[in-house]
Amino acid sequence: MKSDTLTLPTLSWEQDYDQRVNPELMTGLLRKAIPVLDQSDWYIDKVEEGFCESVLPLNSPTTNQHGTHQAALISLSADYTGGLALATLLRGVPLSGVHRCQDDNSASLWLASMNVKYRSPSSGHLVGTCRIDPKQAEAIRSRYFSGNRILATLEVQFHSNGDLVAIAEMKYFAQPTSQLTPAAGSKNRSALFSHKLKASARMIAGIRSRESVNPRLTAHCPHASVGAGPHGELLAMRLESALPQLTDMVLARTQHIDEVLREVDGLQQVVMLGAGLDMRPMRHAAANPGLTFFEIDLPEMIAERKRIVAQLPQSFDDQRVQLEVDFRSDDLVAILDEHPRFQRGVPTMFIYEGCSMYFTEPENQHLLKMVKELMEHPQSCLWADFVSREVVTGRTNDRSIAAFLEGMDELGEAFIFGVEDPDAWLKQIGLGLVETTRCGDYLNESDMVFKTYSFSVAKRWENS
Repeated sequence: MKSDTLTLPTLSWEQDYDQRVNPELMTGLLRKAIPVLDQSDWYIDKVEEGFCESVLPLNSPTTNQHGTHQAALISLSADYTGGLALATLLRGVPLSGVHRCQDDNSASLWLASMNVKYRSPSSGHLVGTCRIDPKQAEAIRSRYFSGNRILATLEVQFHSNGDLVAIAEMKYFAQPTSQLTPAAGSKNRSALFSHKLKASARMIAGIRSRESVNPRLTAHCPHASVGAGPHGELLAMRLESALPQLTDMVLARTQHIDEVLREVDGLQQVVMLGAGLDMRPMRHAAANPGLTFFEIDLPEMIAERKRIVAQLPQSFDDQRVQLEVDFRSDDLVAILDEHPRFQRGVPTMFIYEGCSMYFTEPENQHLLKMVKELMEHPQSCLWADFVSREVVTGRTNDRSIAAFLEGMDELGEAFIFGVEDPDAWLKQIGLGLVETTRCGDYLNESDMVFKTYSFSVAKRWENS
């Protein structure tokens, strides 16, 4: 996979070592990201350009029934020893999931395969080393900064008490994180993109499965934990420590949508734009037998929804329609108009939840203009959420907001669109504002982070 040539680094190796890959920093970051490394007291001992040395102590958590190192932990040590040696060659480039970064300036590094050959039991502190040949190192640098994906095979050796314990052959993928997002209309999607897409949806499902101490939040989704699975529950738990406000933000929007859905007079259709793993249809279908839900998302997410719904006691298939749509390239109007169950002229609620901040302003405008065209009934409405501009630009003097943005960077979640005045912005695309509610007002919370997030309900202008 190739994209535009990347900007070559201008900082020196000494600067990069100090700011990005020194042993103390990387030990702390990796232990935080991979808790088992912390529990085993694993650490990075030395780092040079194209070289990494790690130590896996011999202690109670790392040993097996024979008092020697567990093979699985040797493999784990090999993964991060070789990975860091490779990362030293990407000078100035933060690692997604490890450093604070955003997609447009980070690298994604994944282990593709490994083959570990064990020579002798490890009966002392285990030292792992990976040194990349200078010619291979230069080829890796050249390929990455030319905008190409890297597939590198590296060797990691392990010694204990002077004996060779194991040799690991490690194969890694590395590429700019921005390349994981497929081009508009592309059907060629990487496994890493699909993983990231599903992980984000599972994480939100994990948040929906939680409960809040805020008395304003009483809604609960009994199916959210199924959608989250252990992966989503874990991600949601980690998220709470980095972004403590996000749980209430997600629960607030979930509840607010439910309230609006119940208030639409004569509602017959709900169109979920970017349905993710929202199990809302299963919560509302029984009480609203005449309601049809159109669940719209990328093919990967539609497949994941089908897998999850199959695990539920009731699927309400007669009230649900699933459509594969890429908002960046597909014609939403044509797709819905061509479906025999969709009707423009009946009361319809369009839900655009947790999406606007990940699309550019022109992309948001294009999509919502199509939505406006489909809203022919006077009771039809759009529900959408927005973040403020300061959340996108990072320009803020508020400590609470600054801490929230730091947490977003740790997660590698980059918002690219925000708006200060949703009323005016919606009017510009031909939608009349019904109501905009600041999340902080909805929750009766004074934390300024909640003030940066809002819910808007809009109808089409009568004279548009």
